[in-house]
Amino acid sequence: MSETEITNIKIFKNWSRKEWVWTFLYALLIFFTIPVSRKIQGFIYNLFGRQFFTYSVLFVVGCVLVVFLYFFIFKLKIKNISQYVWIVICAGLYIYFTIQLKKIPEEATHLIEYGLLSYFVFKALSHRVHDWTVYITTILIVSFIGTVDEVIQWMTPRRYWDFRDVGINILGGVILQLTIWKGIKPDVINKPLKKLSLKILIIVFSVDLIVLGLCLSNTPKAVNSYTAVFQSLSWLRAEEPMSKFGFLKTMWALILISLITIWVLSARWLKRLR
Repeated sequence: MSETEITNIKIFKNWSRKEWVWTFLYALLIFFTIPVSRKIQGFIYNLFGRQFFTYSVLFVVGCVLVVFLYFFIFKLKIKNISQYVWIVICAGLYIYFTIQLKKIPEEATHLIEYGLLSYFVFKALSHRVHDWTVYITTILIVSFIGTVDEVIQWMTPRRYWDFRDVGINILGGVILQLTIWKGIKPDVINKPLKKLSLKILIIVFSVDLIVLGLCLSNTPKAVNSYTAVFQSLSWLRAEEPMSKFGFLKTMWALILISLITIWVLSARWLKRLR
């Protein structure tokens, strides 16, 4: 067995299968609830009113904030004031954006939903990645799952694609990662940048960029083209267009240039790392 093969086996063993299984199952739960979420939403609307979602998210944020402060003060006895400030700021961000979404209150639940997802992803990644890239990579993975979520919604009858919803999904993950980075400051994330960490970051970023390009390319013309070949997908023509973006050749040229630039720069950076 070569040295490379031995190294790869060691890397694989350092990943926490349990944490990734939980992450995978949670992502599946998000996807499987898409077809029934409108029925659940309608039921709650009729029973409690539209603002039930807003109040529920605010209640969850308030409870989590109280729990954090309790553990910080009485259990962990943290004396760093900046950590308390950042915890309150991040809770404030969740509250602010929840209130901003009061006209479509059900969307506010995505902040909590994807905040929790980012926790699972972070916990899984942090078994192997112990430097600052763990936060960015986590957000990029959350972004990918959030985009897949919207793609499934686009393919679901009476649901639609919305870039704004992708942004809300990502925002929920970003705020939670900011909470972990500046508020919790986990001791495990204290190592210098490693080659593996940078490779994972670049790969995930590249995948995200390509997926974004595919979504922007899914115009009505594109839908008509591939559904003409695959007749079983013809029902997609009735769905609202995912994108009406023009200049697709220019967009893909920019994406290709970006990918080449990123990989060239990262290759040089990797040579300086251990």
